[in-house]
Amino acid sequence: MKQISLTLVCLLTGLSIHDTIAQETDSVMPEVVTDMRYARGSTMAFGRIKSAKIAIGNSIIERGFCWSENPNPTIEDNVTKTTISHEGVIYWLQDLNPSTKYYMRAYAKSDKGVVGYGDVIKFYTIPKGNISYSYNNGGDNTANTRINNAATKACEIFNNLTSITKHFNIGYSAGTPTADCNYKDEPWMNMGANASYQRTGTIMHEMQHGLGLVPYETQWFKNILRERVDGDGRGTGHWLGERVSAFLDFWDNTTGSQLNGDYQHMWPYGINGAHEDDGSDALYFANAMLGQALGEDGLEHHSKSFADPCYIFEQEDTVKYYLKNESEERGLYTSYLIPTQNGVLKWFPLSAEEAIANDSAAWYITFTPENQYYQLRNAATGQYLTYSIGFKTVAREELTANEDFHLMKGRVNVGSDKEANRGYWIIHPSSNLKPYCIQANANGAVGAVSFNISNSAVAQRWLILTPDQMRTYETAAFNSLRQNLSDYLNQIKTLAETPHSEEENGVDNALRNALTNAEQSSTTATTTSELIILKKQIEEAFYQFLCHVAATDNTKPFDLTYLIKNPGLDALDGWSGNPTLNYSCGEFYQTTFDFYQLLRNLPGGNYKFCAQGFQRPGSSSNSYNDFINGTNNVNAVIYSANKTHLLAHIASEVQSTKLGGSEVTVGGNKYMPNDMNSASNYFSKALYENEVISSVANDDGNLRIGIKSTSMPSSYWVIFDNFRLYFYGSMSEDQIAQNIPSVVKAQPTPLYYNLQGCQVKHPAKGIYIREGKKIIVK
Repeated sequence: MKQISLTLVCLLTGLSIHDTIAQETDSVMPEVVTDMRYARGSTMAFGRIKSAKIAIGNSIIERGFCWSENPNPTIEDNVTKTTISHEGVIYWLQDLNPSTKYYMRAYAKSDKGVVGYGDVIKFYTIPKGNISYSYNNGGDNTANTRINNAATKACEIFNNLTSITKHFNIGYSAGTPTADCNYKDEPWMNMGANASYQRTGTIMHEMQHGLGLVPYETQWFKNILRERVDGDGRGTGHWLGERVSAFLDFWDNTTGSQLNGDYQHMWPYGINGAHEDDGSDALYFANAMLGQALGEDGLEHHSKSFADPCYIFEQEDTVKYYLKNESEERGLYTSYLIPTQNGVLKWFPLSAEEAIANDSAAWYITFTPENQYYQLRNAATGQYLTYSIGFKTVAREELTANEDFHLMKGRVNVGSDKEANRGYWIIHPSSNLKPYCIQANANGAVGAVSFNISNSAVAQRWLILTPDQMRTYETAAFNSLRQNLSDYLNQIKTLAETPHSEEENGVDNALRNALTNAEQSSTTATTTSELIILKKQIEEAFYQFLCHVAATDNTKPFDLTYLIKNPGLDALDGWSGNPTLNYSCGEFYQTTFDFYQLLRNLPGGNYKFCAQGFQRPGSSSNSYNDFINGTNNVNAVIYSANKTHLLAHIASEVQSTKLGGSEVTVGGNKYMPNDMNSASNYFSKALYENEVISSVANDDGNLRIGIKSTSMPSSYWVIFDNFRLYFYGSMSEDQIAQNIPSVVKAQPTPLYYNLQGCQVKHPAKGIYIREGKKIIVK
């Protein structure tokens, strides 16, 4: 009957029996979408199904994941229908081999027995962990049994989900209220007598301390991978590593996740107390995999490892890749990494098409799952990248450990929107916290330097691009550079309108001609190199202009703030010193500091350097009372070259109404900032202005600008923002300062208050309170 019905359909439709069967199969085949996010350990992996649908009139009777070591797994290979219920359904793959490449995908089966598959995910399991413990069995039999069972299970979970190696010594300590653990290469853990803490969750929590969640030494304590530091200088707030966020996005079935924490705890999944230990797989697995992800982001699990290697760059063995440095000064827009004939590495100017036609710029990248390291082989020479004192390429019949490299992904985008890429540190792994990595140096040179995990280390990171990505990137870079050049030309035009006098005839015309020529040439430019050359020509023309003019209005100088990198403190790149950074402000608390930037190759002349900021010299109440009584204990200074001025005193801008944030009440009814949020609100009202005037003696000179303090006793607090730099040329310092009262005073000016108690900055005629006495202003 089936064959007869198909024959009739074929006669009516004109289709073959084969096509008719295919159409019928399609109508009952589930449409499956694999969620391409996943998590993996050493013997387990986890996936999600984004959707599984089927035509009306049919139903799906089975969902799951299939996997294999072959690229297109089917249900004839390995299948799991085992799930964990957590923010939806997580499918759990078990009994995988460590250090192995796998392929997995979601599937669904219809009631007609037809199977539909989602897209395939390639992934690598990691080497099996080796977390072990020894216990002194110092409690009674019941406690010892609980602790041993909990520790055994904790080790089993860590070993199946991480690649971490560490031994823990556990001791029974009846005087310990809950449990504790130190951070060493072989940590010691104390387990107390409270039975509710003698559980797997507590052991795992304490093991995380032993793996680096501590308020000292590690990246959990430092502020490079933490959102901020607390008042004691300890890391706190969100963790900034991407591996952790990627895991949380998958596990919690969300986007934009960040791990939070204080100086020694994390949440979610930190199991920070017996009340958080629900005994579930979802909780224990997440805790362990967060430990792995933290290590992959750069948390030091012990003193012999700066980070855990993993499969992070998703390469294919047969694809040619091309490397260019993240630094604009080291070839981001113009150059690619190539070896010379003797194996020396260079970053060499090439367009995308020139690089694609030149196999010296091409690299094959392979991955070794047993140690989670990558190897790079030059396509032209067949030689491998190696490290021995420095980086170079060599011929190898058999690979050695010198050809293994740890690729660590950067945390900041290069480019914008859909063309954005991330660079990678190319690191030679070593058993210490400061391994060597490849850095692009000046003039095309490449060197070996100590790994720097900060975002500012752009010269250490390399974009790894396919030919298609190169072409896309070069097009986007060209358009971006052309727009940047246009913006820069407009900026220079505006600056050239600053009231000034020529000190050498013809400099105005020379700059106008250079601007006109650059505008015309930018419209016909076809390469990034041409645009870069045009910008350098304008920079030189404007520099020569500044060398031969002088401002004529002390209220309208040349604004050269653009020469300061990150003047608004949205980041610390360009600055020396390591303040806490938040609310676009930098602060130091109870610690001496010198926060500065060195500006090079400036025209000779006089400059004014400005910033908003203040120092609180002691507690809020003491510093305020001292100030209104005529004592200014401020010791922090704003400086430019060898000139300094005391920073504003916090009490110099007290307010009679609140401006927002955590403010403190002083003097009965006045307010001062008391945290970074409130300080930023005060800055937004143009309060706490500071300035210092200095000079650069000769053209091509340097200028060091900054804020510093050599004494920061208890409760001393300095915070600052909004740096600016103004150029006056040969205008004298007296002229620059004329009619502009200094905003930084060695001693405080007595404050005026009206009879209602409100501060009055510029009192008119009337009766006021000053230093506790009534006075008449005439």
